Amino acid sequence: YSHSKYHIKFSSSLDDSVRVTYWSEDTNILFSNYSYGLTHNIVLPFLMSGTKYSFKIISKNSSSKLYTFTTRELPDSFPSLFLEKDSTFSFDGYLFFKTQTDPGVHFMLDDKGNIIWYSIADSVLSRPFNLASKQSFLSLSEKNVFHEISFYGDTISTINTGDNLIHHDLLKKDSLYVTLTYQYLNKDILKKNKILDSLAGDGIVVFNNMGEEIWEWNIFDHVDPFSENYVLREDWSHANAISIDRDGHFLISFRNFDQIWKIHSNSGEIIWRLGLNGDFDLNKENIFYQQHAIHNVDDDKLLLFDNGSADFRKSSRALLFTLDSVQNNLFLHQSIFLPDDLFTFKQGSVYQFNDNKYLFSSSTNNKTLITDRFGKILWNLASDESFYRVYYVDK
Repeated sequence: YSHSKYHIKFSSSLDDSVRVTYWSEDTNILFSNYSYGLTHNIVLPFLMSGTKYSFKIISKNSSSKLYTFTTRELPDSFPSLFLEKDSTFSFDGYLFFKTQTDPGVHFMLDDKGNIIWYSIADSVLSRPFNLASKQSFLSLSEKNVFHEISFYGDTISTINTGDNLIHHDLLKKDSLYVTLTYQYLNKDILKKNKILDSLAGDGIVVFNNMGEEIWEWNIFDHVDPFSENYVLREDWSHANAISIDRDGHFLISFRNFDQIWKIHSNSGEIIWRLGLNGDFDLNKENIFYQQHAIHNVDDDKLLLFDNGSADFRKSSRALLFTLDSVQNNLFLHQSIFLPDDLFTFKQGSVYQFNDNKYLFSSSTNNKTLITDRFGKILWNLASDESFYRVYYVDK
C-alpha cells in the first residue's frame, strides 16, 4: 500500500554490511539503513512522486554501478491541494492527513506543501486514525480490525476487536491500544420506558500488544439515560475523542452532551464531567459546544477543539485550559478563534506544536490552518476534500 517507498533487493558475494546511497536532481545525497549478510532487501522511504532517482549500493570498500528508477505518479484519487502561507513562516516537521474517500489515502506534507509520503488507505473508515509513535500510525481496515503500520510500510500489529465495533478514535499509549466502541441499551429497558426502539451509547476497550482485551467500559453501566438531563435520541452520547490524562485516566469527549468526562482507568467510575451542566463552574467565555480532539498538553493543560454551535455561537476555536478539580474551576490560558467563515459544526481538530503554534482542521470548509497564539493565520491549505483530523509529525 505504501507508494512512497522502493525496495532494493540484491545478493552480495561477501558477508558484509551494505547500504544504498540515493538522490534525485532536487535532493541532497541520502543514505538508507545498513543491511547485513549475503541477501538484502533495503527500503528507500519518503520518495517524491513522479521523480527520477539514482542510486548505488555501497559497502566499506566497494560500490555497485549506477542504477536509476522513476517513482509512480500520484493516484487519480489524490486530493487537490492549494497552499497560502506567510513567507516568513516555516516548520521543521510534517503534517499527517487521511482522506475521507474510497479508496482513501494517508499522506504527509512538508511546510511548503510538498507531498513527502503517501499510502493508499485500507478502507473508507476515515475517522479512526492516529499516530502510534514517531515511526508508525494506526488505521482501520474493517469496523472491528485496526493496524499499527510503520511509515516504512511494515505492519507492526493487527488487532481484531471481535464484537466491539470501532468508531471515531483509537490511540496507543506505551504497549496498550485504546479505542472507542458502540454500546447499546438493553431492549427490555427501552420497552419498559416506551421511548425509542434503539439507543446507542459508547464504550472504551483496551488491548495489549498481543491483541488481548484487558479492560472495557460501557457508559450504561454507570449512568441511566432516563435519569439524566441529556436529550434522549438514538445516537445518544456520540463520543468522538479519547485520550489519556497525565495520571493515566481516560478523557472522553461526548459531542451530544457538550461535555468532557474523566473516567477512572481501573474502576470505570466517572471522576468528573466538564461542560454544560457539568461539575465545574464555567463562565460564558469558557462554555464549549460539540467539541472534538480533547488531549493533554504540557502535563497540566488540556486542549480541545470547540466546534461552536449553529444555535448558540457560529464560530470555532481552540481552548487551552487548566482544571482545578478541588475548587471546581477552569483557568483559561488561550481562546483562539478561527474566522467566522471557517466555522465547522462537525468534525475538526486542533493540536499545539513548535512554540505555541496551533494546527487546525476546519473540516466542513476543507481547510487546514496553522495560527499563532493570537489567531493570526500563518499557513492555509485548501483542498477539494475534507479531513477529519490533521496531526503534526516531528521530523
